[in-house]
Amino acid sequence: MFEGERVFYSNNRSDPHGFEPDDGGPESLPSLKQARLFFEQYLHHGSGALRRKLLAEAEKNTKCLLELDLFDLIEYQHRVQPADLECVNTPLCGKDRHRAPSDFAHRLARCLRERPLVYLPVCEKACEEIAASSAIVQGATEGLGSKRDRTFDVQINLVDSGKKPTAIRSLLSQQQEHFVVTTGIVISCKAPISRMQKITIQCRFCNHKLIIHAAEWREQPQMPRFCRMSELAGPGQSESDLGCKNKPEPYFIVTNECTFVDVQLLKMQELPEDVPTGDMPRHLLLNTSRFLVDEATAGDRLIISGVLTTEVSAKTPNVAAERYDQSVPQQAYIHVLGIKKINFSPLLSTLTSLEQRSLFQRLSQEPNIIDKIARSIAPALFGMTEVKRACACLLFGGTAKIINDTTRIRGDINVLLLGDPSVAKSQVLKFVAKLAPISVYTSGKGSSAAGLTAAVMRDRHGVFSLEGGCMCLADGGVVCVDEFDKMQERDVVAMHEAMEQQTISISKAGINTVLNSRCAVLAAANPSFGSFDDAQDTTEQHEFKATILSRFDLIFMLRDKDDYEKDSRLCEHILSLHARRAAPPPQEEGEIISFDVLRRYIQYARQQQQPLLSLDARDALKNFYVQTRQEVREDRRSATRKIPITLRQLESLVRIAESFARMELAPVAQASHVKRAIDLFSASTAETAKHSLVFESLTPMQQKAVKLAEDALMGRLQPGQRALRRNIVRDLQQQGYDKLVVQRAISILVRRGDLQERGDRSIRRP
Repeated sequence: MFEGERVFYSNNRSDPHGFEPDDGGPESLPSLKQARLFFEQYLHHGSGALRRKLLAEAEKNTKCLLELDLFDLIEYQHRVQPADLECVNTPLCGKDRHRAPSDFAHRLARCLRERPLVYLPVCEKACEEIAASSAIVQGATEGLGSKRDRTFDVQINLVDSGKKPTAIRSLLSQQQEHFVVTTGIVISCKAPISRMQKITIQCRFCNHKLIIHAAEWREQPQMPRFCRMSELAGPGQSESDLGCKNKPEPYFIVTNECTFVDVQLLKMQELPEDVPTGDMPRHLLLNTSRFLVDEATAGDRLIISGVLTTEVSAKTPNVAAERYDQSVPQQAYIHVLGIKKINFSPLLSTLTSLEQRSLFQRLSQEPNIIDKIARSIAPALFGMTEVKRACACLLFGGTAKIINDTTRIRGDINVLLLGDPSVAKSQVLKFVAKLAPISVYTSGKGSSAAGLTAAVMRDRHGVFSLEGGCMCLADGGVVCVDEFDKMQERDVVAMHEAMEQQTISISKAGINTVLNSRCAVLAAANPSFGSFDDAQDTTEQHEFKATILSRFDLIFMLRDKDDYEKDSRLCEHILSLHARRAAPPPQEEGEIISFDVLRRYIQYARQQQQPLLSLDARDALKNFYVQTRQEVREDRRSATRKIPITLRQLESLVRIAESFARMELAPVAQASHVKRAIDLFSASTAETAKHSLVFESLTPMQQKAVKLAEDALMGRLQPGQRALRRNIVRDLQQQGYDKLVVQRAISILVRRGDLQERGDRSIRRP
């Protein structure tokens, strides 16, 4: 790696005809002419793919964004042979045939790392001339004169995959005016604007015209304070004859004679998994130009390479930018030279080594790999086998499908943990948030609809921009929402589209757009009255509507039941955990996978395998779906004919089966995976539905008993009278009413508004 030197912007620090910082010596930088020769050598000998892409893009249009990786230059230098370095006779080289230095690729990479703003335009100019010469040859061959007159505009997307990204919070004063590589997530995108690049100015007194060049990374051009015509005046001509008379600010801009360039300002934030606990995430502004405009949207995770600089604030718009006010805080930003999108954490992006692949293949061949993965999730927590297996399915996920290029079926799995306090729901969420390659952890109490989805912000200039929320920032990962029951109803409604269609539609302040939210949701909630009451209808113990519950593939009801044997083992586990100050070995049989290996295995499986259902798996799912609906339909005890499984649950079973197949790195989900999916579904969502069906499946005789209990309840409470729920149930039981019938009657009367239930579990008749 090279130690970055200071990057100079203006040409007065670099001779445009070629310069050497040092006269000879191994550390001297080549001239611009030599750097261009080195780049031509690399195109002709080192990167045939880069040259082919350039020529292919040149045939389609005259504008091209070409990606150049500095790491490829270094790799080529290690493979190159000195005998292969003789320059071929091309229109660019002409008669300048000589042997390039043996380390030309190494020196070219050093040029682009240390002074990219000086050497990068030279490489782009070489690409433009190569494309133009190819068009001339092709036009002459095909007899098309129009191709010979084409001009090309090439921009190099400069990336450096061999350099470790620097964290945003580590970009301090030592990196100012240096070439840096950093990573983050885009949270805000402003509308592209046109900025003057080649500016024609004219003196208002003598009509003298002057052309100045403005850098793409500066907002304000450096305007001369006095007319330059006096410097060019002849011996017999004075300033008074010209009419300038040293008057300040004589120039104005001739807009119709200027050239413009597209510029866009982005706002990038640290990756959520890189923010230390207790710290606020740091932000950084990005300045993109030309063909890099609109290459990124809110929610994209990027590796940015560019020059870290500061925004110059001038005293007045016409004062030269060198004389800025030192008292005004200078805001750092990066002039972007290269953008590379990433799908996972950059720390996990390099996992293609042969050792890791062989390790993952050995893991996938183990007969109990699915159970081993489930045991490896939150190993410090005792039990919760089905919950851990569901979290494993959520982390691996199913296969997303696009039908006819229009309809998208999500592959992410959403899980809801609805249970009593102190059953380790939050611990599961925190572990999953750390284990997932991309994750965002939030609390429902402190989250709003805009914070979950997206918000429209206005800057100091009155320009609106879009900032993505946590579901947008977790695109491609997992969103963990704790205290889900504490969210306002309007905030929960905002998640409907994001959870099912995995998009966020925005129509605010004239901004109409759609953002991606392709993420899984793991939520935890408590019952409305603190803990579950087995004698009460489950649907009456939470305030979630069917519209949000149906978007969860797996719903678990975690109850703190009285079990002597389980309580003893759990207590022993907790005491052992506190005594050792570390996680004790798991009580369940079998080994676990280490945290780092499991995290990389999850990413590898999601990248490599996109399993689909086999014919046997389809038949197994079809038989289960049809048989379940038929059994419930024929159940005579069900007076309401409620069917607990729908097509949305069928799609959930498909996703769960595909996730089990992905755990084994299997390209096809077999019937065995479907059986596991059905068992997990039956232990979670179906079991939760049964608690509600106990109250829905009443025979006519039971319905008559409920009606009698309603009358008894209305007679027990006079208007304005209040009593505890348990006392009312006890009194009616003494009169001969069944406990479940009384609970059902209370629920019906409360829902109907005849009775009111308070937070202290008391019943009042209004």
